[in-house]
Amino acid sequence: MWMRSIATVIVVVCAPLSLALGPAEAASAHQSTAATGSQWAAQSPMPVISRGVPAYTNDSCAVASSANDSSYDTQWWTCATPSTAAPLYLAYDLSGVPVANRGQVLVLWFNDPQTMQYDYTYVEVHPCCTWKAFGIPSGYTLEANAAPGGTLPTSGWVALATVTGNALHSRQHSLNLSGYNWFRMNVTASVGSTKDYGVILNLDIHDASAGFQDDWIFYGDSITEGAMAHQSLSEFGGTGTWAQLINAARPSNFPAFEAGAIGGTLSADGVKSINGWLALFSGRYVGLAYGTNDAIWAVSPATFYDNYVTLVQAVLAAGKVPIVPKIAWGCTPEILANVPALNQKLDALYTAYPQIVRGPDLWSYFQANQSLISGDCIHPTGQGSFGMRKQWADAMLSRVYSPPTLQLSASTATPTAGQAFSMTVTAKNSDGTTATGYTGTVHFTSSDGSPGVVLPPDSTLANGQGTFSTTLIKAGSQTITARDTVTASIAGSLTTSVRAAAASRLVLASTATPAAGTSFSFTVTAQDQFGNSDTGYAGTVHFTSSDSSSGVVLPADSTLTNGQGTFSATLTTAGSQSITGTDTVTASITGKLTVNVGPAGAASLILDAPSGAKAGQAFAVTVILKDQYGNVATGYRGTVHFATSDPLPTVVLPADYPFTAADAGTHPFSVTLWTPPSETISATDTANASLTQFRWVNISLS
Repeated sequence: MWMRSIATVIVVVCAPLSLALGPAEAASAHQSTAATGSQWAAQSPMPVISRGVPAYTNDSCAVASSANDSSYDTQWWTCATPSTAAPLYLAYDLSGVPVANRGQVLVLWFNDPQTMQYDYTYVEVHPCCTWKAFGIPSGYTLEANAAPGGTLPTSGWVALATVTGNALHSRQHSLNLSGYNWFRMNVTASVGSTKDYGVILNLDIHDASAGFQDDWIFYGDSITEGAMAHQSLSEFGGTGTWAQLINAARPSNFPAFEAGAIGGTLSADGVKSINGWLALFSGRYVGLAYGTNDAIWAVSPATFYDNYVTLVQAVLAAGKVPIVPKIAWGCTPEILANVPALNQKLDALYTAYPQIVRGPDLWSYFQANQSLISGDCIHPTGQGSFGMRKQWADAMLSRVYSPPTLQLSASTATPTAGQAFSMTVTAKNSDGTTATGYTGTVHFTSSDGSPGVVLPPDSTLANGQGTFSTTLIKAGSQTITARDTVTASIAGSLTTSVRAAAASRLVLASTATPAAGTSFSFTVTAQDQFGNSDTGYAGTVHFTSSDSSSGVVLPADSTLTNGQGTFSATLTTAGSQSITGTDTVTASITGKLTVNVGPAGAASLILDAPSGAKAGQAFAVTVILKDQYGNVATGYRGTVHFATSDPLPTVVLPADYPFTAADAGTHPFSVTLWTPPSETISATDTANASLTQFRWVNISLS
């Protein structure tokens, strides 16, 4: 038993850089398509469940564990050549894998980098090369067995998928292993066998219970071949395959991927083959990396663009996500002359199809790192291929694997209260590009909790973007927040300055309880129907009052400043009074202030007494204090002294009386006089002699 390390292969373009599926290949068991329920690959990882499980083979010298160890620089490499009569198998004991993780699975085997071309039989639009296969399984059956783990079963194998006539260096199969403990790839034929090594491959089994979101394929030319092959490139400073780079950054993810590139191909090759290729791909993300050979063959930018439109539309029609990088920089005259115009067409493609996830900008990367381009001025060096691989990993970590943020923008920064305005929500990757693959549901909230606020219902975004209608009510700074209904960290906010609608009323306000004849201040605010101050109101306000007494002072007709004004008024009639402000042009714009006017201080004393009384019989008198406007001086707290002209000692007068709050400026008294025919009675404030009044009372004996 022995194992062999894989030598690194960097493919050279054979002249300027499609797959014809055979009938038997088309019958391959591929019935699953990419799931659509997940928002991005990080949410539905497809971990490798076959890593390090017991592996078995019937080849006399191959090391089965080389197919599923942690190194992709070693492979299951058989000495014998398989046949129908003497098949070679690679078997995995999956009994130690949790049952929940080995139901729906993706089986992915790959022969690259031994055979770098995705299809070694491929004939390009501009034929450039004759490719050779190295140990590709051309006929095989994928089988499962329910026998207990521990001992490789010799019978009971159930065929789940059969492939014949295969010319591809990698294939993937969606299988259901529920109820099975064993998996086996039984190879009955291989192509390109050399040096007695019949089959060369690695084989991973991925848990696909969460769907096929984290399944990728990268179509392109020989530049993509060198960067995306399943080899570490450790001799050039590489640290792993593309999937291993993703896994190092996101340990929960180990993407399934195929290197679907073929040297010498143009965008036209992709067009003629894309539908056949996609029929064999279960996953979600499809890299489309053509252009270098288009530049070398001087394909017109218009034709190049049309070809890419066809490619993108085919990927979208298959329910998958296209990923398009910029064409790599190179130093040949054709590349320098033609690629910039082709890259401009890719910019137009990004705009026309926002569903595209933008791949790395390989033009800028290699232009800034020209030492990473080899002497042919086309292909990256070994270090350059790994650098390109890392560019791919970094771009996808940012644009696919990292949860996006939500960016909100509005059609206006100053919406009007009560009027609908449009708002756009865009899912953004960490590098600022649109997360076109985001399909989460967004819930909206606002700092404006006023009645009448209209927010969008929970909504999904299309290609990472959505435009919605919303209505806010409260003037001033308000925020709208959009948040993913599942992952709260995916959120974004928009701050707007809401303007009031046109004024529909005036609001007069004052905290004063003025005394009659005393000036007090009040404010006037022009408000819209929602109670917002209309700072743009420029009308003229006319004032009236329910108090029509002399001495009333109201403001002159006035304009407001920024929808507000402060004014003074003087009212003279005590009690509830109103001041009304009305727009001089639009009478419906009006408002009323009600104030409780208090009396001024006492200015006169009123003695209310009868004109006649009987000698020796008590009669009633009333003392009333009034202010200068005739209002009862309810706040009077003075002391009143009574006097009379009646000289008899039997006269009865009230004692000096201090008024209290309960009197409210009025108090009744009792008086008894004796001397006919008439006498006077007076009441006088003990402190203010001007507050006095006397009355004549006629006294009769009967």
